[in-house]
Amino acid sequence: MTGKREQRQVQQVAEAVTGLLAEAVKETIDKRSPEPARECIAELIAVDRRNAPEEKGGPVELMATLGLVRWAGLARREAGDRPGWVEEALGWIEEALGTRCRARAAYTAGALRSEAEAAEIMMYAQALRADFLPSLVWLIAAAVAVHGSGRIEWLGDLERGALT
Repeated sequence: MTGKREQRQVQQVAEAVTGLLAEAVKETIDKRSPEPARECIAELIAVDRRNAPEEKGGPVELMATLGLVRWAGLARREAGDRPGWVEEALGWIEEALGTRCRARAAYTAGALRSEAEAAEIMMYAQALRADFLPSLVWLIAAAVAVHGSGRIEWLGDLERGALT
């Protein structure tokens, strides 16, 4: 069992990871570029590699994955049964980031469609390689841009709604 100090440290790391991801989402929207997501994920993975260079993946990468999938789930719940909303998000990605980014994000768009499809997106991690987590950032950015009026605070609104 972990002590309160360790729990606080894990919470602080999780908040830092979430903050960096939120910043990448915001920059993706503002700059209309795939690079903020790629840079953010590269920084997070570098932390894992510094701490455990021999391991593939690590706790920071896992926290990032879980945080992004959680946001996707919250956005999915907010959208409800609204038809076409995932295609609208993918359309934003194509318009803002390009056809190749849309194609990559289409593999992970299941995270926005249903809980069952969200559970399957890890199958695409190996195929997408370095663009797996960025594709999730692009999806969240698209959801924020299209359904959250471009307000990064929308994610916080969704989280607060999930807690009540």
